[in-house]
Amino acid sequence: MGVNISVKKILSVISACILASFAFSGRQTYAVETAKNDSLNYTQHELVAGDVNADGQFSVADVVLMQRWLLAVPDTELAYWKAGDLCEDDRLDVFDLCLMKRALIQTMSHNPLDSLIGMDYEDAVRNAYISKSEYNYQIAGNLKSAIEDKMGRPLDYSIDRFYLVNNENLGLNSDTKYLYNADTMDVYLINEETKMQCATWYWKGTKAALYGIDDDAEKQNKFLDAMEFYGITEIYYSIGANKLIKSKDMVEAFVKNAYARNIKVYLVTGEKTWLYEDSYQTAIYNIFDKVEEYNSLVDYDARLAGVSYDVEVWTNSEFNWKNNDAARYQQVKFIETAQKYAESKNLSVIHCLPFWIVQYDYTDDEGVIRNVYDSITQIANDTILMVYRDSTSAIERLVTEVQNNAENSVFYYIEKNDCNLEIAVQAAETTEGDYVTFYEEEKENPGYVTAAIATMKSDLKMYKYRTTFAIHHAIALYEYYLSM
Repeated sequence: MGVNISVKKILSVISACILASFAFSGRQTYAVETAKNDSLNYTQHELVAGDVNADGQFSVADVVLMQRWLLAVPDTELAYWKAGDLCEDDRLDVFDLCLMKRALIQTMSHNPLDSLIGMDYEDAVRNAYISKSEYNYQIAGNLKSAIEDKMGRPLDYSIDRFYLVNNENLGLNSDTKYLYNADTMDVYLINEETKMQCATWYWKGTKAALYGIDDDAEKQNKFLDAMEFYGITEIYYSIGANKLIKSKDMVEAFVKNAYARNIKVYLVTGEKTWLYEDSYQTAIYNIFDKVEEYNSLVDYDARLAGVSYDVEVWTNSEFNWKNNDAARYQQVKFIETAQKYAESKNLSVIHCLPFWIVQYDYTDDEGVIRNVYDSITQIANDTILMVYRDSTSAIERLVTEVQNNAENSVFYYIEKNDCNLEIAVQAAETTEGDYVTFYEEEKENPGYVTAAIATMKSDLKMYKYRTTFAIHHAIALYEYYLSM
């Protein structure tokens, strides 16, 4: 597929840039101010016009970097500013950016997606071609069929992870959306709108055993019918990592049944004692190793997509998390280690956190005070925030507005760090009080919680590619379903 770039289109882009110049802060850099850095930042390459990130080539990544720098985005630096001085007037401004965009358009006479196809995930993110976080809509229906036809095989949730392509950064029309698959390193057209992801926790315990969900095929089907009624597309399945292999047949049957309904299954795990490095062998490495081993023993449609961490260390009085800078630091290090190890195993990982974590800081290795949630969303691709309230307006305020004692809102960090936010709501009975759960409302009117989520989806539609939802928990939903 070729791209026909006309002179008229180029001129319109330049005109738009000139008009946009009034929106810039007027930031400029002069040669005399930065010449001292030139030899340090660009000695390894010959000068390439427009190559402000000094990687030896001019690409969309340079245009994105230049635009962010002109907008004075924090922590944005040009490796070699002189390469961006296309006007040759010893300063950088919006007119240089316009010339960069024109030059980029002229070089993109081929299909812009060709620049992405075959590129690995890390480079695709580094070039800002794709979102860092997984696509937050279900792969189902015609979309799933089209992807499988192109791949020549069925979807495998353990390796097939999809990311939304950043059309603007590739010079693509914004009306058509594409997905990038990190496994195939290929691109797929989004040919239909599917359901936004919605997860739930399947805690086994005595009630699950009472209902026979894992042992009775008919009851398991009814349980999954209930999950579909509540719009569930992902299940966090509780079983000890060491039991995965011993209970392989039971887990395999459940995951296959869920897969047939386009529901992904993750292992959910966590202990409030997990925090320090001496627990990593049990708390991180063993878990992903066991998931990897289990996946190697079953077919594609019985594989786990990854791990959901429910490590609520702030509830451990021994750590005194809220008042202990060192414990908060170690929380960030735990998530960093888990994220890296998950990526080494080619598995997804999701981290469950309290909504108020955005209020807390910690001291990093360099002695710099940083926001805990800011650092976590820089590291992670997906975070669950337990925003337990019994009204949509209260939940929305906690994620869109700045909370007491916080510097920025939840969504500020989500957008800044290109991370998904999974808004978790409570639907089960709890001793914390009615104000934190939809229990009473759901008990009186089954389906109330899904209506509440639908309202939030509408209210938060500007964040539609940053947001998913989760309902706590599956057994409560199943009981509501049975009561109808």
